[in-house]
Amino acid sequence: MKLPYKKLAIALPLVFIIVELGVRATGLTDFPLYDANSEIGYIPSPSQSGSFLHKNSWEFNSLSMGAGPFKPTEGVNTLLIGDSIVLGGNPYRQADRLGPTLQRVSNNTVWPISAGSWSLRNELIYLRTHPEVLRNIDNFIFVLNSEDFQQASSWGCETTHPRSYPISAAYYVFQKYVFNIHPCTGVLADLSVKDGDWREEVKDFIAHEHVEGKSVKFFLYPKKSEASAMTLAESNLEVHAANLMQETNKNVRVFSVVRDTRWSPKFYRDDIHPSVEGTQILASIINSPDQGIELK
Repeated sequence: MKLPYKKLAIALPLVFIIVELGVRATGLTDFPLYDANSEIGYIPSPSQSGSFLHKNSWEFNSLSMGAGPFKPTEGVNTLLIGDSIVLGGNPYRQADRLGPTLQRVSNNTVWPISAGSWSLRNELIYLRTHPEVLRNIDNFIFVLNSEDFQQASSWGCETTHPRSYPISAAYYVFQKYVFNIHPCTGVLADLSVKDGDWREEVKDFIAHEHVEGKSVKFFLYPKKSEASAMTLAESNLEVHAANLMQETNKNVRVFSVVRDTRWSPKFYRDDIHPSVEGTQILASIINSPDQGIELK
């Protein structure tokens, strides 16, 4: 027997409220927010913290680094730069991400700066606009994959890089994890980062007054398909090594992770991101790379 319309009118909002409260209770919408502009594209909003699913903690300081307050120590301070490989994202606890893991194995203080789908150009824009960071860093480590040698990524989607928390948690979770009702349509004109040449920007970074003379290491990190086929790693990833090297600067070095005997296709969570175990291995490689993986 069908419910009378009046009962249905009462029941449906009640069901929605219950679902909404249930989704909020799971912690699925306790994620980091982003700022977006036409200079850098997007970046994690400064000074925020939370716990995705009430278990995967995350934190960003006032400089959008995935760490506590930026207070360089008297020891070695390392800036770790990258995209989602460094960021880790919602599936990882803060302690399991690459920055904290590298800090444990290296005994240096590691400051990670990253954002999902950033290209090398986004990273260099951040560095160029934060000389106060460069001045207080002793060495720089970039983790780059074959998708990073493109134009800068611009903001274009609330689903992947939300700028505010959703009015309805239930709707957001359905949109993101079940069915994409309103697909993102592309970059907004006023948020588009102008084109540039990462090769020239790398040279400018190396020559910066607060970088010159300091160690700069580029670690070329393979996708799972590239880790399974050296020819792909060579043609898609290592081909960029020559443009990263600075012939007159011995402090700049380029390494290929796929050539390290410790690395394996079994260390991936998906087609590109490392598992927690893979992150530990990657940190060990960065801290102490095998002989023979440096590209010259």
